[in-house]
Amino acid sequence: MLLKESQIKQLIKIGSISIEPFDVEFQLHGSYIDLRLSDRFYRYPEDLRPEVQILDPENPYFNILERDYISDKGIVLEPGGFYIFETLEYISIPENISIFLQPKLRLSRLGINLLNSGWIGYGYEGNLTLCVHNVNAYPVRIFKDMPIVHIFLSKSEL
Repeated sequence: MLLKESQIKQLIKIGSISIEPFDVEFQLHGSYIDLRLSDRFYRYPEDLRPEVQILDPENPYFNILERDYISDKGIVLEPGGFYIFETLEYISIPENISIFLQPKLRLSRLGINLLNSGWIGYGYEGNLTLCVHNVNAYPVRIFKDMPIVHIFLSKSEL
């Protein structure tokens, strides 16, 4: 059962759900919550490109990601580029609630594809990690603190 606005507000009020930072007037829209882009992102180091021909989970290079920060001028997502971002909000939900993650339509229309949309398990705690791909033929600029995804909360009946 998807939670509606009044249920979400009540669960936040009693501390069952925690979202920090959170502005209820700006981020809560009926049955979904907008989450914003933090200033942190990850990418594979450019100097690895000549050495690495293929990414392989058993290859030690697979786990070498550079952490970088989005400036006040934003970050340009190059055509075909793959990026890993974090949400600004830290979320904590109880064991009977799961999260459904969906990209913002505004960004989808620009060719920004969220590769890991879908369900996040019950009892999740932490910042959400977003795998983003620019499928557009044009570069797209995005900014820290901008809404990037919607989350819907679903309560288990068990």
